Amino acid sequence: MIKVNLLATNPGVAAPREWLPREQRSALGGVGVLVVTALALGGYWYYQGVQRAAIETQIAAAQAELTRLKDAADLVERTNARRTELTERLALIERLRASKRAPVSLLETVSYSVPEGLWLMEIKQAGATVQVDGRATSITAVTDFTERLQSSGYFLRPVEILSTATEAIDDTPVVRFVVKADVVPPQSPADAAASATVAQGATPTVAGHAGAPVPGA
Repeated sequence: MIKVNLLATNPGVAAPREWLPREQRSALGGVGVLVVTALALGGYWYYQGVQRAAIETQIAAAQAELTRLKDAADLVERTNARRTELTERLALIERLRASKRAPVSLLETVSYSVPEGLWLMEIKQAGATVQVDGRATSITAVTDFTERLQSSGYFLRPVEILSTATEAIDDTPVVRFVVKADVVPPQSPADAAASATVAQGATPTVAGHAGAPVPGA
């Protein structure tokens, strides 16, 4: 027996109308994908633009800082060069002052070292070496003179007696002598003290003695 369901359809009722035809749905989906892609690309390029602007700002700041540091380095270099120049000038001035004071100090030291019965004839200086020619009534006065020169601190120890000889002046026997001394080079107070300590106890050296015995020797 064949059964027919007559309730499945309603004769005379129209089928519901679709809002968007089926054939256009795929096209609309493609358009949506394109719009989303365009928005994503736009956002990406916007982000890249912001990042690029930030990087350019950082580069500009770094360049400004580099320029500032370079100017500071140039200033430091000029300051160091100026300081070196001033130091050299001060050293030159000090050397000139020392060279002017040296002859005065030499004459003062030698003059203060002259004992009784001794007189000077000539003082010569070649570099740091000083040679003194003079006369004395006895060899003892010559020895006292050299000891005073050594004790002055102006000359290095020992002060050497190069030669002595007896001669007569107005029938009075006197000792003609030549003394050599080396000027102490400029040094710090500590070095000067050390040199003085090492040199303690040095005695004048008599290089030679010519002529007849000297009275009072």
